[in-house]
Amino acid sequence: MLLKNYLPLISSTTLILVAATFVPAVYANSVAYSISFPHIIKTTQFAQGKWGNIRQSFQLEIPQNSSILSQINIDIPEGLSVKNDINIFEKSGREVPAATSVKGNKLTIIFPQAISPGNIISIDLNKVSRIGISNAWLYRVSAKFVGIDAEIPIGIAQFRLSY
Repeated sequence: MLLKNYLPLISSTTLILVAATFVPAVYANSVAYSISFPHIIKTTQFAQGKWGNIRQSFQLEIPQNSSILSQINIDIPEGLSVKNDINIFEKSGREVPAATSVKGNKLTIIFPQAISPGNIISIDLNKVSRIGISNAWLYRVSAKFVGIDAEIPIGIAQFRLSY
């Protein structure tokens, strides 16, 4: 008698579970296609040792529907010292001309020829020194766009030193 009272509940629960298995797991567009401002897509670190300089690189995608990029500002995390030895390349491997400066914990990259949408650029910080004991660092990255004077945060480049 008790089972008879719960039979409609068990039947409806079973029907809902069966219906849920037919719903596709992904039914929306990828986030990358809906982003309209530059964002970090990859980070890489070379020279994994404890001592000496390391090279930290990250790739920045400027989507097709983005504004034109004129400047990048990077906050250097505590525990790291970055020398003004920076290379910037397009996805094709062509070097991007830029004026770079490091002042305290702030790296500024100004592009004399603004970066147009639809590009991916790699930023190589060639001589990064550890001055602290941390083995994980977060670089806050912001940008300025042509026609917009405000500095807009665009992401965080994360690096971790493994031994």
